[in-house]
Amino acid sequence: MRIDAGGKQCPIPVIMAKKELEAGEQDVEIIVDGPTQVGNLERLGDALGRKATSEPFGEKFLVKFANGETIKGASVAEADTYAVFFNTNAIGTNNSELGGNLAKMAIYTLSESERIPAYVLFMNEGVKLVTGVEPQIVDNLNTLIEKGTKVLVCGTCLNFYGLKDELKVGTVSNMYDILGAMQEVSKVIKL
Repeated sequence: MRIDAGGKQCPIPVIMAKKELEAGEQDVEIIVDGPTQVGNLERLGDALGRKATSEPFGEKFLVKFANGETIKGASVAEADTYAVFFNTNAIGTNNSELGGNLAKMAIYTLSESERIPAYVLFMNEGVKLVTGVEPQIVDNLNTLIEKGTKVLVCGTCLNFYGLKDELKVGTVSNMYDILGAMQEVSKVIKL
């Protein structure tokens, strides 16, 4: 089955593919516009036990999912997992300098913690934190990644703020993956 998701923004291609995979379809292929959608579909394949590969397809990409049995309910929350969600580039709203310093210190504290988050998620103005304006934030997020934390950054938000080429750490992601990460863990801490 070939799905044409050309021109569709994430998370629509992911949702289209997931629907067919979970219905038991074999030979699932999906046409998408770019590397961001390819990466999102590859993560979907990993989560469902149906490895995805990609190849150029004219000006687009063709993503193919391995045949097999789709793992349903693959994302089961562990009792003590958590995610940290940044939807702004500061903690609090009264003083942007103080709020920026608090965000930097929160990420540092997480990187030094014995109990690291499963995910650190960035949306809206929060994506500005992963652009290298504060090198310490990038270093601390890389430390978290080395320890096993997944850092997901909203691609739509990066594009909105004109920061797509400024991303220094994390994986460009989408609403589907970010909300999925929130659903997977036992709690989400919003900073």
